[in-house]
Amino acid sequence: MRGFFLVVSFGILGLSGCGGGSSSQMPVTVYLTPTLGQSLGQGKSLNITATVSDAKGVTWNLSGPGLLINPTPFTVTYTAPNGIVANANAVVSATSLTTSSASTYLPLTVLPFNTFGNVQPVSVNGGPVPGQIYPNGAFTTVTICQPGTTNCFAVDGILVDTGSSGLRVLASALPSLPALTDASGNAVSECAQFVDHSYVWGNVDIADVRMGGEVAGSVSIQAIADPAGFAIPSDCTNNGAGTDDDNQRTLGANGILGVGLEPQDCGAACDPSAGGTPPGPAYYTCAGGSCKAAFVALAQQVTHPVTLFGLDNNGLALQLQTPAGVAATVDGAMVFGIGTKTNNVLGNATVFTVDSNDNLTTNLASTGQSLTASFLDSGSNALLFPDGNLAVCPGSESSFFCPPSTTPLTATIVGSNKAQSAINFSVGNADDLLNGNPGDAAFSNLAGPNGSGDCSNGSGACSFDWGLPFFYGRTVFAAINGQLPPVGAPAAPWWAYTIGF
Repeated sequence: MRGFFLVVSFGILGLSGCGGGSSSQMPVTVYLTPTLGQSLGQGKSLNITATVSDAKGVTWNLSGPGLLINPTPFTVTYTAPNGIVANANAVVSATSLTTSSASTYLPLTVLPFNTFGNVQPVSVNGGPVPGQIYPNGAFTTVTICQPGTTNCFAVDGILVDTGSSGLRVLASALPSLPALTDASGNAVSECAQFVDHSYVWGNVDIADVRMGGEVAGSVSIQAIADPAGFAIPSDCTNNGAGTDDDNQRTLGANGILGVGLEPQDCGAACDPSAGGTPPGPAYYTCAGGSCKAAFVALAQQVTHPVTLFGLDNNGLALQLQTPAGVAATVDGAMVFGIGTKTNNVLGNATVFTVDSNDNLTTNLASTGQSLTASFLDSGSNALLFPDGNLAVCPGSESSFFCPPSTTPLTATIVGSNKAQSAINFSVGNADDLLNGNPGDAAFSNLAGPNGSGDCSNGSGACSFDWGLPFFYGRTVFAAINGQLPPVGAPAAPWWAYTIGF
């Protein structure tokens, strides 16, 4: 899937309150250092510092395992317990001594001995819908917590999507979470559209997000659900022509984890500083049975959770085993961070920088076309590209190609930095693949059409969507825009990949 996106960074954890006194007084604010959620090994210690705008200090509180040592009004040391055999969740909170409503918190994960803590299992397993196989979908489990607490819920069947940014989960699978509201107290909603003309709608909620041994605090996520009391705006539904994916069966998943190149899903275009009219479809406020497009500050937009990890926050690598053509399942992993630990080094991977739209170029040998709006997209379940020489499947499989026999093809990926890589791939008959292997979920040569006609000067059918089959047998790195790249690598955003793991 590829949704809307654009640019820049996220704020730190800090809350304010307006205790007693006149309304002209500035609200008290509390901030902690470190500012981002932390992971630490059993028995290890972490020094935490509070900055309070009234300089009076804080009281400290701990939820979860461990101890708070030597507390002062401005400092405390958290010490993790020993004997941890599985990841353990903890939260350290700080509350102003003068204003009880002014508080903030630092989410923590305690790791078992000799654990990296930045590895999240992924599986191509058919998805979570009973009786339904989602072909070429990479799924994971995300733990979602009520903010500032250890009250957490693991949600499985989350689709891993490098073609978008931000976490979107069916509201029916979520715990009770605080909603993002505007100045009038109206809930902020969002529409996310994808390249297959589907869309999801839902309120923006705030949660702590845990994956592997990593934790991101106060993340804006989308709670997917059809609205009650009003209709989804027509620019979201494409005037009714789009597919509503606001339920498990049509979505084929319990949610989408966007781990693409951007830190937010909309960015500068949706920030109030952009001026003019809010772009759509994106964010909305709804009241009185109708909705209007709205600006949302960068720090409140649906955010790439990886950017809020304490250390491994500059990107990730997606690794998937290679199926032998067709397989029931394929195992893999997301490894968070690039060059931050010994298990996520870039090594000899080829780096491909992207243009201002986060696109690459694909030179497709079979047609001689230069497809200048190409991208790597684990959320698409096939290789999607324009090629009038390949027969399209009839009937319900018309989204795929059905050549008479498996057809070998060659393409070259080119980055904005002129890096090039030749890719040999094949296109199978989708009818034979899907109908002949009803219990299988992984198909290495599933492909389909993506527009028609020539690409000329950026107009026409110009996209090669390198869907999940591209990821099989590779380590694919996604470096997030605005985050610090590893030493020796160019400024993000960029893709990189190498064969194997």
